[in-house]
Amino acid sequence: MSDEIISAEEVSVSPRGRKVEINSELAAMLKKLKVGQAARLTSTFGQVPKNHRATVSSVIRKHWRHVRDDDLRIDYTAEGVPQIRVRDRM
Repeated sequence: MSDEIISAEEVSVSPRGRKVEINSELAAMLKKLKVGQAARLTSTFGQVPKNHRATVSSVIRKHWRHVRDDDLRIDYTAEGVPQIRVRDRM
């Protein structure tokens, strides 16, 4: 293959990036969470090792932003189970 000049009509474009994958059950649960409530995500994520918590937190935030406009707080139990709640706006 060699470089060549082509017409603009011949340009082909492939999609960039990954398609967002949303777990509908997790998104529905996050949407129902009210101020003053928290959710422990034992069945969705289980015990998360410390070196994987940033990845899991990223997945949780992605789902949160998909269904909500407010802020989120993520805490992990001593065993590593993620717990989430609506962040106080004080």
